[in-house]
Amino acid sequence: MPNNRVFYASQGVKVGGTVVQGAQSVGITTNFNLEQAFQLGQLALYDNISLDPEVEITVSKVLDGEDSIWKLSSSTGTSLIDNANDTTTVVVGIGSDTSSSLSSTSAITCTGMFVSSVSYTFPVDGNLTEEISFVGNAKSLSGSVSAPATTTNTVLRRQNVNIAGSTIPTEVTGKNITNITISADLGRETMYKLGSLAPFHRFVNFPLEVTCEFEVSATDLDGVAVNLPSAACSGLAPNDRSIVIEVCDGTGASAYSFDLGTKCKLTSVNYSGGDTGGGNATVTYSYSTYNELDITG
Repeated sequence: MPNNRVFYASQGVKVGGTVVQGAQSVGITTNFNLEQAFQLGQLALYDNISLDPEVEITVSKVLDGEDSIWKLSSSTGTSLIDNANDTTTVVVGIGSDTSSSLSSTSAITCTGMFVSSVSYTFPVDGNLTEEISFVGNAKSLSGSVSAPATTTNTVLRRQNVNIAGSTIPTEVTGKNITNITISADLGRETMYKLGSLAPFHRFVNFPLEVTCEFEVSATDLDGVAVNLPSAACSGLAPNDRSIVIEVCDGTGASAYSFDLGTKCKLTSVNYSGGDTGGGNATVTYSYSTYNELDITG
């Protein structure tokens, strides 16, 4: 009997041949790129040329101590640079809407998929989450996805962000952190060659910016002074910061680590809130580095 709907229990996703544990959502976009050609002496379209179609898949999961999507998609190492040329296979499957667990009856398989963006969010109210987007050119109506294996792991929340074991920038140290976001857009660009319609590679457009934002509950103003020296041959003192965010499981053991290196710099400070609506004031410290993001666990 055909499905009447598709909901969370009737769909699943595999990355690199492994079912994603704790998956929360998956979205697929297929763009059929077109380029128009016209000719002198005629207003009507001369040709509407079909270029290479592009498939984008975005998968999100809760962090729960199971393999991250990043780990499932990579085979070379743990950093952005290590995995710059890695590709993976992503399978999205649909099963019966009357079954208690998934056994897909139809699926889409996308091969040669490159990671195009990564994002991690650690909120004070909610689950710790990972979201990764993939891009590629191959999509077939085939494959299968089974239900994820049973796990005893628990979903990680605010108490699992090991602030004491992390390396926090000076401006944020000792403050009441309410949200941390780490993100990077790999800016994949395609490479083509004569004799083939399909691209032969999608390279990461280095230098690649990696950002990290800390939102804190304000107990004072932001505390960051701006004092530009006017003397000749002078400048601002170096303010490179190290950022490492450690996430632990319920036993205190390390579950994930996010290392942005030692060259992070403060790019903006935003003080807001505390208005007559009754909300609390917050301060957001935004940091930026390049090419450095190592994700383990």
